[in-house]
Amino acid sequence: MEVSLDLEFDTADPPSLALARHRDNYGRLLAYAWRGAEHYNLAAIMAGWSPYFVKYGRSRPHHGAFLWAEARAQAQGIGVWNPGINGAGPTRDYRRLLPWWQMRDGWVEDYRAMGPQAGVLSVRLDHAHLLAAAQRGEQVTVFCDLQGGINRWVGDGALIFAGSPAQPFNLWIDDRRAPEAQDLLRLLETRYTGEGRQNYVYVTGRTSLYPPQGDGKPQIVLTGVDQLADLPPA
Repeated sequence: MEVSLDLEFDTADPPSLALARHRDNYGRLLAYAWRGAEHYNLAAIMAGWSPYFVKYGRSRPHHGAFLWAEARAQAQGIGVWNPGINGAGPTRDYRRLLPWWQMRDGWVEDYRAMGPQAGVLSVRLDHAHLLAAAQRGEQVTVFCDLQGGINRWVGDGALIFAGSPAQPFNLWIDDRRAPEAQDLLRLLETRYTGEGRQNYVYVTGRTSLYPPQGDGKPQIVLTGVDQLADLPPA
């Protein structure tokens, strides 16, 4: 049986651009699904099948409706809000996660309000621009998510995956023994990386490709704490 669905995107981008830009960190399409007058995303939250997921930013057109639906599902204790369903085995404690997600959503809203006008690049939305800038060695400011922290130590160097499998972007700290690097590592640990922390940050620096030949990934080398900021450049 075939079911016809209508897709709605979060912005008014034309469909060809929306199909390219409205994708998650793994390249999956992000959209709202409608079947006639039935809004599947809203129905899923209202039935408790899912929380309102604002970890990567809120819904522009349906924020109020999704908040209302989540509150009603919590009040009824259904779906993921039912301890009998979400109370044993590998679970997600949404009561603990929601405040952190809402904090992250606030930083995304600040970026939406100020970042693009200041010329800040988004790793996910502007990856093609970021890659071109790295090929030319340009200095840029990038809005990125550092929740994963340091992903790999290479000798005394620290590698941070600040992008995703679909949109790779790395930060590199050359020598953790240097005083400037130690300040950077303390700031990352106490403010930006890990669950419950801010995560989102504006990183400024000269871009390059690593490795410089072949299928290089864009990167910025971090040498001091002044390269990290909570607000876009004025």
